[in-house]
Amino acid sequence: MPSKAVLFDLGGVLLPFDQERRVAAIARQLEVEARDIRDLFDGPLPRQMDRGEADETDFAAAFAELSGRPVAPATARALILSVFEAPNDELWRLAGDLRRTLIVGGFSDNPAFVREVFPPGAYIEPMFFSAEIRACKPSPEAFEAVEASLSLPPAEILFIDDTAANVEAALARGWDAFRFTDNARLIADLAARGLP
Repeated sequence: MPSKAVLFDLGGVLLPFDQERRVAAIARQLEVEARDIRDLFDGPLPRQMDRGEADETDFAAAFAELSGRPVAPATARALILSVFEAPNDELWRLAGDLRRTLIVGGFSDNPAFVREVFPPGAYIEPMFFSAEIRACKPSPEAFEAVEASLSLPPAEILFIDDTAANVEAALARGWDAFRFTDNARLIADLAARGLP
């Protein structure tokens, strides 16, 4: 069955990221030890934010505790987003091309404020953020929420993610899915499906 919707993961696909880039940015701005930042991001708070149970205010409090000085939520938000590198412009253009004939959206374990690092003028919709659907991949609840919103048979949903467990979960539900490794391979995988 041909796809009617293509959903892209954000982090690691449309939005390359580097955890150590964020560690360096936080260490520099807050004058704290890198190991303490890594410990914070290895703890429960990031997953709580991904599930919509915490936000930048909670991170501001955690950063303030680490640094011993007040940290505004807007600063915490900027520091959280510092993990992202330059957007994968080639894939954003490809998503725009696909949008001429398909629903092209995103499915990401992130809070909605990640939209702030989308390239200027870039658009994918619907956008399924884990913090809004209150479930993270690869949980069945996350995939169920997306299916309910799209109102499409699973076989008509194509999902592209850089994490094997998420791709396997999608395939187990009857979605078409493949793992992103690089742009050339993604373009080849789409071409094998007659896309774009």
